[in-house]
Amino acid sequence: MNQIDLSELRDIRLPVEPGFWPLANGWYILTGIVILLVVLSLILWHKHQNKPLPYALKELTKIQQNPEKQLKSLSQLLKRVAMAKYGRPQIAPLTEDSWQEFLLSAAPDTLTQKQAHLLAFAMYAQDKTVKDTSLYTNARRWIKVVLKNKA
Repeated sequence: MNQIDLSELRDIRLPVEPGFWPLANGWYILTGIVILLVVLSLILWHKHQNKPLPYALKELTKIQQNPEKQLKSLSQLLKRVAMAKYGRPQIAPLTEDSWQEFLLSAAPDTLTQKQAHLLAFAMYAQDKTVKDTSLYTNARRWIKVVLKNKA
């Protein structure tokens, strides 16, 4: 038998084990998708949190159910809505006559002259309860118009 010369053979070299870095392309794509989803969900959450209309309508319902100081609370709610829309520096200084004018001009045809007067001078009223139930309906319409929703 012929002998095979094995002196020229070299040891088997195993391939280098793949390392952790650099990542495969799929991991970069997956990371990008996750970051995009987190950013989008934060944006949507922030937008949802800063919508004053649902909170204002919920507050209006609470005021309706609580008979104490309804008139003053309603006037304060409308002022907070106006501040949310137009900014504190413009709305906060408005009192009595100027507040009444603003109530009538911000959302025309929602509040009557008498209702606006009642809300503007609510802190001086003897009876703090609301006798006119249409005031709540008109206040709801005023809130919706001021916050740019259909009445």
